[in-house]
Amino acid sequence: MKAVRFHETGPVEVLEYEDVPDPQPGEGDAVVRVKAAALNRLDVFLRSGAAPMPGFKMPHIGGFDIAGEVAAVGPGVKKERIGEDVVVNARVTGPKARGILDIIGTARPGGFAEQVVVPAHCLAPKPLGYSFEEAAAFGCVYLTAYYGLILHAAVKPGEFVLIHAAGSGAGMSAIQVAKAVGATVITTAGSNEKCTKAKELLGADHAVNYREQDFRQVVKELTGGQGVHVAFDPVWGDTAPKTLEVMARGGRWIVLGMVGGLHASLDVSKLMFQEITLKGIIEFYADEKQIEGAWNMAHRGLVRPLIDSVWPLADLAQAQKKMEDGDSFGKIVVTP
Repeated sequence: MKAVRFHETGPVEVLEYEDVPDPQPGEGDAVVRVKAAALNRLDVFLRSGAAPMPGFKMPHIGGFDIAGEVAAVGPGVKKERIGEDVVVNARVTGPKARGILDIIGTARPGGFAEQVVVPAHCLAPKPLGYSFEEAAAFGCVYLTAYYGLILHAAVKPGEFVLIHAAGSGAGMSAIQVAKAVGATVITTAGSNEKCTKAKELLGADHAVNYREQDFRQVVKELTGGQGVHVAFDPVWGDTAPKTLEVMARGGRWIVLGMVGGLHASLDVSKLMFQEITLKGIIEFYADEKQIEGAWNMAHRGLVRPLIDSVWPLADLAQAQKKMEDGDSFGKIVVTP
């Protein structure tokens, strides 16, 4: 089969579209014929060498958001499953797990290939109203939004929620999840075009071009000076002190990424006197019931991924370059 692998870390040029052996299912496994696989920042971090993960080794096939069709099954899996349209929940749990973060696409070969072998318990039905591209685009980012906003921040109707990076997959999903709860969403983006899309396509109530406006001033005006009840932050870095300034007393600050940098300087007295809860999350720690809760939002039609672009698998390097350049709004997907 064809797959995209890298044999060393580095820029997108290390990605190679090449022939690899077809995967063979073992006990309790299924082979999925990949119809679509979505890109995530972690794919870029692994390829560049910026973020090693448990079990990672090269040569490596990335891609942990996968949708496709069951092509074959191993012993212990019902043959009737062959032909099912499925999505893959990337974290392997239970007896087949090789550690707490045994993730398809990081610790195991992923979906940037024509086929992928996964433990059958990682399979779930593809939402009927979704295309394969939309189904692939859902997994990681909507689980993150659900895990962070619903389970950890417990967002309530009428609360103000600040969501950074509206054009990213994380921002896109968080806007939709927060709106589904009934929150008022203020989001940030790096262009007027992205701000318009955030409101028109995702339903954000207010969007701030952070290159032209100080989001702190906008937030204070919109909230009457009280600040936001929840911040959903995939950026961190230099943005973090500014985010702290607009948190309401008792606010919940969910940190899920660090595209703006690993380090931030915060005034701890502001955390204390505002009684801010600062919570870092890893969506892969979600249990099976929590993962099911996230997917139920798709099955009920409450949210729908926005696809920025679809690329042939052979052009994965160009697709990752587009992600790195920040030249996208919504999810980037590849298809074999």
